[in-house]
Amino acid sequence: MSLKTPSPSSEHATVTISFRAPVELAGRLDKLAEGDQRNRANFILRVMTALASATEPLVKDGVFYLKAFHDCHKKSPVDRETEFWRGKVAGWKRTLVTAYGATIAEQIILRASKVAISHMDF
Repeated sequence: MSLKTPSPSSEHATVTISFRAPVELAGRLDKLAEGDQRNRANFILRVMTALASATEPLVKDGVFYLKAFHDCHKKSPVDRETEFWRGKVAGWKRTLVTAYGATIAEQIILRASKVAISHMDF
């Protein structure tokens, strides 16, 4: 991967990132990008931006699941609805690990936890 660092004075500075990828992966990315009406580079940029954003849908989903679980747990720790939301949280975490790997998943989970905790009444 090559990286050209822009001058830090520019507010909208950009960086050129290039890397090698298997042809099969590039083909699959092209199909995904086409379904999203983008080219491959724009699709990769959108995905990377979403992963780095604190307001990405994955974080928002986690905040929703965590808040719902904790609200139910506060009412009744062993209620059926509490267990439902516990399962949603667990499934969300497992899906993140499968899709993004443990390190990125942990970062997403921690961001969601931080936001959820800041919006809870204790």
